[in-house]
Amino acid sequence: MESLKIKDTIIEYNLEKKRIKNYYISIKDGIVTVKVPSQTSQEKIEQLLFERAEWVLKNVENQKSKIQKPYEYVEGEIFKVLGKGVVLNVFYEKRKKPNLRFWRNKFLVSLPLEKQENAKEEIQKLIDKFYTDLAEKEIERAMRKMTMKVGIAPNEYKIKNLKSTWGNCSTSGNISINKKVVQYSRHAIEYVCLHEICHLQNMNHSRMFWDMVEKYMRDYKKAEEELKK
Repeated sequence: MESLKIKDTIIEYNLEKKRIKNYYISIKDGIVTVKVPSQTSQEKIEQLLFERAEWVLKNVENQKSKIQKPYEYVEGEIFKVLGKGVVLNVFYEKRKKPNLRFWRNKFLVSLPLEKQENAKEEIQKLIDKFYTDLAEKEIERAMRKMTMKVGIAPNEYKIKNLKSTWGNCSTSGNISINKKVVQYSRHAIEYVCLHEICHLQNMNHSRMFWDMVEKYMRDYKKAEEELKK
């Protein structure tokens, strides 16, 4: 990884020299990637970064601020379920097995008294299972609704823990949906499913693709905004 000082800030970036004609600077999850023609000098690369310094710094900061911090799985922590905040309440009782109840926008977790030392691990297991079960139910509902609406369906779809995308569609007609999308509203879940279904017909983000998305979901941009938060 390369680095460059811009306005008293050290910017680290991935440099990719390829057989291309144009120069590209992209930022994803707060990480800067610079793609340049293979014969480009270091001086030219730094010049490109200085010319776009304001844009680079602004977007790096914005993206880093949106990266979700790891959950601590402690009393009073806020989680999200179908777009609504859910408060974690933890109880220690004389019981044999850990248990989670979802009630009135609360995670009510009951743990055996002897589980206090490894409470975080036990709570994480319970909440992960809750999200997995919810994803199977809600993504199935959304996929069924959107495939019927559009009239096309993937060969198969899977629910996965995707790191940097809400979904993807392969050239072989298979779709993957990120399990974490169930933290957002049903409208957002349906949009993610619709987005990937439309890729079955248009494998890029061309005007035809977005026209197709808008045809079946007029307010898809609201879902996009929600997913960006």
